[in-house]
Amino acid sequence: MVPRARIDRPSRVPSSTSSFPEFTGCRHLHDFKLALDSEIEDCSGITCRGHPSLSSTTPPSVRTMVEKTPPAGSLREAHEAADAWFLGPKAENGARFKKFVETILEDLICYRRDYFPEDKDFINEETVSSSAFKTSLSKLETNVNFLSALLPQHSVPFFSPRYMAHMLNDVSMPATLGYLMALMYNPNNVAVEGSPLTSIIEFDVGQQLCSMLGFDAKSPKDQSCGPTPWGHITCDGSVANLESMWVARNLKFYPLSLRRAIDSEPALAFMTAHVKVKLATGREKLLIDCDPWELLNLTPDEIVSLPARLSAEFGISPQSVHGIMGKYLIQTTGRHELEAYFGIQQPPQYLVSKTVHYSWPKGAAITGIGSQNLIGVPVDVSARMDCEALDTLLAQCLQHRQAVYAVVAIMGTTEHGAVDPLSQILTLRKKYQRRGLSFLIHADAAWGGYFTSMLVPNPASQGISNSLDDPLLFVSSHAERELRHIRFADSVTIDPHKSGYVPYPAGSLCYRDGRLRYLVTWTSPVIDSPEDGASRMGVYGIEGSKPGAAPVAAWLGHEVIGLHQGGYGFLLGESVFTSLKMYAHWATISLDHPDLLVVPFRMLPSERSADPSPQAIDEERRYIRDFILSRSREELSRDPTARALLKTLGSDLVVNAFACNFRIDGKVNMDITEANYLNARIYEKLSFHKLADNPNDRKVVLMSTIFSQKEYGSCLTIFKQRLGLLGDGDLFVLVNVSMSPFSSRGNFESVLAHAFMETAEEEFKVLMQRNQAVPALHAFILQGSCQMHLVHMPCFSSVSQRRQCIMTAELPPAEKQKYLDAKNKDPSAVFIVSTLQEEELSTIVQKKSFQGRISKATPNGTEDIATCLISHISVVKSRSLATRHLDLSYPTKMPFYLYGTLDETHLDHMLLHAPNAQLTASDVHIEVPNIDAATFANGLQRGLIAVMDMIPEHLLQPFSADHRPSFFRSGVKHGVTIYHDHYSAQALGPGLVNGLETPIAFGSVTLGDSIFIDSVMINADTPKIASHVPKRRMPLNNSADPRSQDHPMFRGYEPSSTAEGGNFAHGRAGWRDIWDTALAQRQFSQMSLDTTL
Repeated sequence: MVPRARIDRPSRVPSSTSSFPEFTGCRHLHDFKLALDSEIEDCSGITCRGHPSLSSTTPPSVRTMVEKTPPAGSLREAHEAADAWFLGPKAENGARFKKFVETILEDLICYRRDYFPEDKDFINEETVSSSAFKTSLSKLETNVNFLSALLPQHSVPFFSPRYMAHMLNDVSMPATLGYLMALMYNPNNVAVEGSPLTSIIEFDVGQQLCSMLGFDAKSPKDQSCGPTPWGHITCDGSVANLESMWVARNLKFYPLSLRRAIDSEPALAFMTAHVKVKLATGREKLLIDCDPWELLNLTPDEIVSLPARLSAEFGISPQSVHGIMGKYLIQTTGRHELEAYFGIQQPPQYLVSKTVHYSWPKGAAITGIGSQNLIGVPVDVSARMDCEALDTLLAQCLQHRQAVYAVVAIMGTTEHGAVDPLSQILTLRKKYQRRGLSFLIHADAAWGGYFTSMLVPNPASQGISNSLDDPLLFVSSHAERELRHIRFADSVTIDPHKSGYVPYPAGSLCYRDGRLRYLVTWTSPVIDSPEDGASRMGVYGIEGSKPGAAPVAAWLGHEVIGLHQGGYGFLLGESVFTSLKMYAHWATISLDHPDLLVVPFRMLPSERSADPSPQAIDEERRYIRDFILSRSREELSRDPTARALLKTLGSDLVVNAFACNFRIDGKVNMDITEANYLNARIYEKLSFHKLADNPNDRKVVLMSTIFSQKEYGSCLTIFKQRLGLLGDGDLFVLVNVSMSPFSSRGNFESVLAHAFMETAEEEFKVLMQRNQAVPALHAFILQGSCQMHLVHMPCFSSVSQRRQCIMTAELPPAEKQKYLDAKNKDPSAVFIVSTLQEEELSTIVQKKSFQGRISKATPNGTEDIATCLISHISVVKSRSLATRHLDLSYPTKMPFYLYGTLDETHLDHMLLHAPNAQLTASDVHIEVPNIDAATFANGLQRGLIAVMDMIPEHLLQPFSADHRPSFFRSGVKHGVTIYHDHYSAQALGPGLVNGLETPIAFGSVTLGDSIFIDSVMINADTPKIASHVPKRRMPLNNSADPRSQDHPMFRGYEPSSTAEGGNFAHGRAGWRDIWDTALAQRQFSQMSLDTTL
């Protein structure tokens, strides 16, 4: 038997709890701590600027997390304290972290060795010496070494101040050690028998969060009246939001379920004349006399008190209440049965900001509320919920007697850090409750929740204030006011793994009244005592099994750092300051720049004035540049003017959205697509998308998003106007989130801003090239046998190729014959004419000729047929595809240009919106009875419009290589309505098919053998804006030279014969190729027998 080396270490905790008789059963961690530490001082009487005081009634689990913090000192001391909370951007605390890990492992080893020490070793010396054991261990060593070496090469440097992308940063050292510590024991907080300690810790974490938010957190021993808050850990904010929706739905229908139970159960008949409820208006009424509208609008406090009242007033046991009510709850019957029973015609609605996180429509779908009942409230110019619009919506709900589940206030939006006006929402609820309309208020503070720590005084400050380290020093009055009102929300989502610097996954949901949690459990809705809130953590909410490591991580972070101004408040106050400095850079970085415009989404104070003048805006920008950018926090805090201005700058909570535009020859670009392209290229260079991306190539890391015109409305319109952009298109926006507590050291923000500007200037050079009309290589589809037609192959991304053009032309006899021979040999072939010299399309039209090469498209590329002069060129249609000339949406039917002769008729799809696909058909068979041949022939010569009425383009687009237009196939017959095109050949859009006059014919068209489809080349290097997807990324197609104005066919793309043009010839390595290659190259070796693990 292998001898076990015993690790003799000083005992840090009692070997059992038997020495502490008060620590028995399901008592809480703070009781255990009190027994171990008699030196804890009382924090009673400390007031919290709008928060409840941390008094003697505050649970010790909440108080002890702040009592060991050293007294407040200088800003330097605050930074020094914070430096001990992180491993460090350069792993400066690496040796100290290693020591803590060794301590955790030593305790783990001792625990296992000391558990029934008389038991024999199960892994003995003979096993360890075996070949199978050594082979298996060797595989472990190889793969550990393999992954440990690979992860640093291909992981995102969240730990660095250079990372300013998503709402995450380096996790704190206490939280990391807490997670690692608990992970080693693998507790499952679904039930206390699988997590006797970590369930208690989760309860205490929930109480800590409730107290920080401003809820009146109580000790489990406190039996005083009033609601007791309660919180628990979830896997993330999305699940917390979903649980809050589940609560809101069940709460809304609970009075109806009770009324139905009384109607249906003889055992409850005696209640008919006795159970009274207090209506939202304040009037009391018998439950049996309330109509469905009144029952749907009882206040949350009134509803959650009903089960306990039934027990207290009528002596019915909680188990009986639960047993009887179970048959009638919405959990059992579903919403529709209850609505039918009470004749409810209008389903209740959820009111949220239009910029709401995508977890909310998902939650509406899962809970059966239905995403169509999730009503988006418009936002104001700062992307906050517009409370005037909310007032209007609530008035409509009241007028139509349509109940409201809840109104959601977002306390820090993902994309711009906006904090909704919760204080006004609370006021509106009071207003409408007096009128009979009541609803829950949920604060989605997944991001903003921990910022309430900035409101909680540091108990160690002993009343001494130090403005330098005051986290509220630069916080806007709006953000501070709304954070103070979170305490009045009914429920709050807060994510420790966001602004709590805790490892994933760790979300949480807190209830102002802990009784709300009874609505989302399958056990009795009334429990015996508050003590059960700890022992039965796992029975509430959505999740079953869940790791005890997450609450331990949060608890240790709270204990070491502290949920107050000297702890998390200081960290987040530093984030606020860094965010303001970055905003100042975005607002001034393009001052006097000849080419680039950088505009932050949040307006400057001078821009928000009633009559903003360019001079005042310019003066304010220059003041920011000269008096704020280069100054330290200490200097700015002593300058009243600068300090006052800083409190009015930037976003509400450290998320800065901004966008870039450019000038060419001094003229500001007005094309949204081109601005999107610039921002998308900058984002590609300053973010991670592929395994091959090298972290050292990103001097600063940003994120991006899409501002949808539909969602943002006038808010986005104003932002685009400030950028100099026209049109109603969506906007690609860059975002930086400042979470690192190290960014403000040594004015490091300037380093980050300079790195950004280097990239922006480099990408501007690409934009300048592609937005100057220069000679380029062009390609055309060649159609016809007698009368030749050339159909230009366009590309939206290049100004030289951005035109839909149809022309007639002639070929020399000999070359024409070669073309006809090839065409007759393969009638389904697509023939392409490409220019031999770089020319502008307008020059070709003006010259009426060019030197070209005729080729046949094949599955493997092109096959040359002849080179000759293409002459006698005449324009049929030539229309710009610039963004400002395109429609805002796809047409509801599929329009084509119809042109040619009576003997040879062709189709080319009208390109009215981007992205799009070129759909060109040669030699189609057209049937149009009852039309004069001469009139029809004349129309074909000028170009008619043929609309396929049964093809809904708006439902089919956008097309891609994976989503092809299946209706556009050889031999397929479509009904068409034919119109004259009353616009000139070179007319500009938008609206080219709007108001088509009386049709000249109705008929059908049958597609011929030669079909050309391209959805790749036409959209090459074009940003694909998809604002409806959660992950709003905009990948760009690689090309041989993005600065080139040549058609993509000359930059590595190859057209196929018929099915789908634009296959990228170069090919790209698959996203997982590096991983697969690395796996194949792992070197397995036999471990040495002497290897010491």
